[in-house]
Amino acid sequence: MFLRFFAIILSLFVIGTGELLPGGVIENLASGLGVSISTAGLVITAYAATVVFGGPIVTGLTTRVSRRALLIGLMATATLGNAIAAFASDYWILVVGRVVAALSHGTFAAASIVVAASMVPPEKAGTAVSRVLLGFNLAAVVGVPLGTMIGQHFGWHAPFRTTAVLSLLCVLLLAAVTPKTEAIPPTSVKDELRVFGRKKILVGIVTTALATGGFFTVTTYMVPLATKVSGLSTGSVPAMLVVYGVGSIVGNWLGGKAADRGLMPALVWTELALTVTCAAFWFASPIQVLAWLFFFLFAITQFAILPALQGRVLSEAAAAPTFAVTVNVAALQVGATLGSWLGGVVINGSGVRAITLAAAALVAVATLIAAWSWQDDRKLISRPVPGLVKEPVDSGVA
Repeated sequence: MFLRFFAIILSLFVIGTGELLPGGVIENLASGLGVSISTAGLVITAYAATVVFGGPIVTGLTTRVSRRALLIGLMATATLGNAIAAFASDYWILVVGRVVAALSHGTFAAASIVVAASMVPPEKAGTAVSRVLLGFNLAAVVGVPLGTMIGQHFGWHAPFRTTAVLSLLCVLLLAAVTPKTEAIPPTSVKDELRVFGRKKILVGIVTTALATGGFFTVTTYMVPLATKVSGLSTGSVPAMLVVYGVGSIVGNWLGGKAADRGLMPALVWTELALTVTCAAFWFASPIQVLAWLFFFLFAITQFAILPALQGRVLSEAAAAPTFAVTVNVAALQVGATLGSWLGGVVINGSGVRAITLAAAALVAVATLIAAWSWQDDRKLISRPVPGLVKEPVDSGVA
């Protein structure tokens, strides 16, 4: 079981690193391809748009594919996309490589979450989800900084080539450790789509987009927040990002443990904690010492939300979860786009410091929706239908 978890985590690390790499080498990339930085930045937009719109399509087309073949095939697709990008000599070839790689992102992440949850008892599913999401944490904390360093020394192609090689290794590892006997039977498109008739799944996806939008309002502009408001020097930024990275790992672990104890309580309380953290930092942001503490607490509360966000949708769509979780992964990208846009609007209108209040407001809306959904669950439990045995909603991931 350890090797299966390791293979999934490593694969998500490689996929996450590949997603974020252009941001670290954007200037070298633009110079090498002879395009403006803004044009080069569109390769990031192309990736995100493919995850949002392409992920659900890929999932819909592969519902009958075994999980083993699906994971291996999607990782091979990511390898192909990274290889195209690694040897791209033209801007549009690079865009094609990014789109091909992005086609694997949403479905692979969703299938990984579903497989991880199936490998443990239901009461440990929150921890299982947090384990596989650790791959994305490590991509931001380790993968992107290393990729940026490689790009600075050996050119922007080099980190993509490294990622392509690692992707291929992941394909081989998944083939070696993933059992041929399926613990989860394939589903049909009809089964996968039917779950969207459940109000709680739709509410969960909306909550994901809003909560993600809230923390990306800050995450996108952390560096100017640190330097222009809190007074950190440019040289201190890498250390600040390390502090943020450590906090993300701690938050991911705490969020998994909290989700094991109860999905909805974990979701409501972690969102509330993030709301309070962002609002409080508006007052503390000019104080440099408190800024370090904020970035650590912000990372903890931000990443503590994720296991419950994914676990809630996974739990409600237990019979046919892959499509629902894929859409929920796409909602993360929608939220990231929303947060980046909102942060830019707020900065232009009220200054960098105000993004903390904007983030708090957006997460507060997500918290209210989650609290309402939790209360609705509790009402259903308190009024059981005669002759119908209901499973406890808050006990964990099915």
